[in-house]
Amino acid sequence: MSDTSTITNKLAALLSDDDIYVAGARVIAQGGSPAPLAAVLNEIDATVLERTLVFSIDDVNVSMIVAGRRLRGFTDVSGNLPEAANVIGKVLSRDDSEPLQAAGDLMLLLCASANRVTVRSLPATPFGTSADAGLSASGLATLWHINLDDKPAAFIERYLSANAADLSAYIYVSNGDVVKTVGDVATLDALWSTQVTEFRKRHRALLPKQDGPRLTCLDEPMGEGSTVAIAIDGNDVGLFSYKRSQMPRLVSTWAASLG
Repeated sequence: MSDTSTITNKLAALLSDDDIYVAGARVIAQGGSPAPLAAVLNEIDATVLERTLVFSIDDVNVSMIVAGRRLRGFTDVSGNLPEAANVIGKVLSRDDSEPLQAAGDLMLLLCASANRVTVRSLPATPFGTSADAGLSASGLATLWHINLDDKPAAFIERYLSANAADLSAYIYVSNGDVVKTVGDVATLDALWSTQVTEFRKRHRALLPKQDGPRLTCLDEPMGEGSTVAIAIDGNDVGLFSYKRSQMPRLVSTWAASLG
């Protein structure tokens, strides 16, 4: 693939309406999909102008200076991690292997079992000199043995994963196959088996021109103040239960993800 095609694809990805935001930060990895460190490196590879990228890897914030699709260095790592001491403030270069290896060790440690990774793009702060170009994402991927081609999960799967803490249980179905279940899904499974197909048929009949992702709250009682909703995007379906008190948050997150 040519450099022009690569950049075009990355710009298209940045303009996608599928992004999900949490507290103003864009979710780039959830539940291990895509691989957290691959997601971080892909964000570096998509950053042309000099910026400070703040990655929240679960509860640890990592601030990096990135420019020209290259990582120049780390400006801050929260949590007083001992591993960060050899990284913060050091210009990354192939000519100095120690900070480069320390950076790799730190990121591999943080990303090894990370559930959620988000990113915020902020103005750059002074760092090094103009001669300190840093390393490309592809170069870092080679050094750290990371596959940058790890594909993100589908929109419905990412929505369910991003909101898992607010859901009692959920079923994720793709192309008619149950891909993932979380929690006690006995009632949801019964609804899926007996009602969802008919619901989709009637929905298409009533709104034949409505395309794109749809979220419908079914107001189906589940006991203990819970209810049911269905999220649909093409051949992907998410059927989930939640406490009624969580509805505003779930609807807000859905709306934010659609831009």
